[in-house]
Amino acid sequence: MTTRRAAWRRSDEVEADEVCTLTVRDNGLSLVGTVLGAEGGLPIRVEYRVLADRAGLTTAAHVRDLRGFGTRTIVLERDAKDRWTVDGKAVRGLKGCTDVDLGCSPSTNTLPIRRLRLAIGASHTIQSAWVRFPELVVVKTPQTYTRLDESTYRYASGTFEADLTVDDEGEGIPLDMRRRVFTKFWTGHGNRGGKRPQTFVGEVMRARSPV
Repeated sequence: MTTRRAAWRRSDEVEADEVCTLTVRDNGLSLVGTVLGAEGGLPIRVEYRVLADRAGLTTAAHVRDLRGFGTRTIVLERDAKDRWTVDGKAVRGLKGCTDVDLGCSPSTNTLPIRRLRLAIGASHTIQSAWVRFPELVVVKTPQTYTRLDESTYRYASGTFEADLTVDDEGEGIPLDMRRRVFTKFWTGHGNRGGKRPQTFVGEVMRARSPV
């Protein structure tokens, strides 16, 4: 079993801090995190847990969203026949989705980046179950990942683009990247199996102009 932890601060539309733990086992992986911030004068806490199978395909996502004194939850599940449910109800419109994308966090970009293992210059489009925040509405969305260099991927969905910088070894972000939207300030890993840690997450995100 390999465990990797990271924390970062978001400073674009909603200022928030986030901590996330990725655990990889022989039968799959889990991505567990917490987002803390404030919006419209209300304190916000979002807790999430995303599970994936051995192939890296999402099998479930559990989210708890606390805003002020209110609490809402949502659960997404995908079975072996690619059938999706949201809070236990079948949603045929999500058929074909391979991943869950949580709109509150860049951490879920980890899953397709790890699974696709793109060569530099290569691109791939996936179908994702995008959970929009604060609405907790789920939408099927095409998303394209392009590997620009050894540590940078370009994410594109609709008119939105962002560069995702991955850091396998937990090294600091170079000085010329400090102005990006998501600034990583801590990362670490635990490795019981003695294997080299794998790609964790696009830990730095920069919004780009629509094309």
